[in-house]
Amino acid sequence: MSLYSRQIAGTVVLFIIARYLSVYDFGLFSSYKNIAIFCFMFANLEYANYILVSSQANVKEVKLKISLFLLNAIFIGLLIILGSTFFHLDSHILFCLVVIRTFFDGTFFALILPYFQATKTFNTIAKINIVYAICITLIAIFSYIFKLSLYKFLLLNICLGLINFIQCSYFAEINYFLVFNHIKRFCQMVDKSIWAYIGVSIASFLYNQLSSLYVSTYLPKEEAALYFSAFTIACVIGLIISAQIQKMIPELINNSIENVKLILKKNLKIMLIVTSGLFIFMLLFGKILLLLLYGQNYYINAYPILLILMFGNICVAEAAVYGAYITASGNQKRKIPMQLEATSLTVLGLILLHKFGIYGAACSFLFAAIYVSYRYTTFTIKLIKAIE
Repeated sequence: MSLYSRQIAGTVVLFIIARYLSVYDFGLFSSYKNIAIFCFMFANLEYANYILVSSQANVKEVKLKISLFLLNAIFIGLLIILGSTFFHLDSHILFCLVVIRTFFDGTFFALILPYFQATKTFNTIAKINIVYAICITLIAIFSYIFKLSLYKFLLLNICLGLINFIQCSYFAEINYFLVFNHIKRFCQMVDKSIWAYIGVSIASFLYNQLSSLYVSTYLPKEEAALYFSAFTIACVIGLIISAQIQKMIPELINNSIENVKLILKKNLKIMLIVTSGLFIFMLLFGKILLLLLYGQNYYINAYPILLILMFGNICVAEAAVYGAYITASGNQKRKIPMQLEATSLTVLGLILLHKFGIYGAACSFLFAAIYVSYRYTTFTIKLIKAIE
């Protein structure tokens, strides 16, 4: 529930700031945020799952690997900021602030999580998540009341993220200086199985994010605002997926095939009931919700996009359940060709449907999501039957 609260709070923040930002500013912020997330893909190429699985949840080894990968993420963040100077951006300062916020708000949380999974200190991470969720919501409300600029809003978020970074690092006893002193030994801890996680993550990001990246970079910011207003609501399903999968993977590692089947059946049932219920709700009340959340009639035009993205995320939810077992069973590399095939579908969709703007981007994502759902489901069923 704490994972849900933190991630849902992040979504609520977007709704709040969209109510007082101009359509252009919201489109600019959403576009930069999506570009930053895409760039930080290289800082967390399924490393969180790799850390936990490759260490077999050994706490000491988990902590050592976390320190290595977090320093790698910080280095990549600096490269993103420096690299942005070579591109024409509406605001370089704004982009840099978004990059820093994205590191603290997403990448850091993802990479520190294996420690709490390995130590099973779920109450501690629950408290951290809940406090963080409350704080970022209060910052958004404060910004809304006093109509703070986007720059000040981001600076407040960065300060909170820095405090959380120090707090979690101290609690988990992550020694970053140890990495500098023994960099060669730390790198030797990384075995070749990481390439499977890297390949899967890149392929997954491509089919998941290509459509959004296309909208962020090629379409007018007003259209981007429309797309991301629907995207933000549709990502509620993504929040459910993320929290549920983080819980599933430790349960599936080294478990009997009978228990695995029960876990998959139970979680698939939960996913389908919740996501289908959300889709029906959006079908009936989507237009009203868009107006209520964003406060401007312009955003009602995102209703068709919302339904397309919601249906696509339902397919992703089903794929994620079966994908969790593929990861936990050590077959991560088998995901790569399936996701590359889905990426090809996304690219093909964007090429054929680019004239339809945000509608073409949404449909391209939907095609890939349906394909991945089919491939993951059939592969996992065959894998389980082979083990039996």
